[in-house]
Amino acid sequence: MAHISNVSNSLFDSVLPTFGNPGTKLPVWDEGQKMFISSEYESAAGNRYYKGLRFCEQLAIVETVGLYHTWTYIDGIEIYTFDGRKPKLVGKRQFDKQFYNEEFIKGQTTQMVQDYMQGQFKLKNVRVPALRIEEQAKFVVNRSYTSFLSDEFDTRMKDMVPLLCASNQ
Repeated sequence: MAHISNVSNSLFDSVLPTFGNPGTKLPVWDEGQKMFISSEYESAAGNRYYKGLRFCEQLAIVETVGLYHTWTYIDGIEIYTFDGRKPKLVGKRQFDKQFYNEEFIKGQTTQMVQDYMQGQFKLKNVRVPALRIEEQAKFVVNRSYTSFLSDEFDTRMKDMVPLLCASNQ
């Protein structure tokens, strides 16, 4: 039987600590939602909130989610592009009592990406057919739903971990 020398119980204990022991400050990957979860907290009223982050090569999407009693709401969506050094906010929407629905969020995100692209093309005085912009926006947003566990996931993770860890504190 092969012996793996660098995997020990302390490694597993850091990922799944026993109750009462602090865990690591790394964000959590949620395969079901296809996003990293960070900045979790509980309000005085007992409602829970967290930020979800998904990204691809061109953009990062941050969702602010609220868990109220038995309902899950989307409180806001932010879209960031990369300027080579850090993320740059290019779109933001806030919602009030909007039930969490993945298709609704994808639609809102796609529209925000389309609006951003149309604005950039207009600034550059470049005409691009609306259908082409819509197709590209859908493609980019769908890429952000790629599983982190997939071999297709981009290696931009080294650039994103600092952002994830910063929002987790």
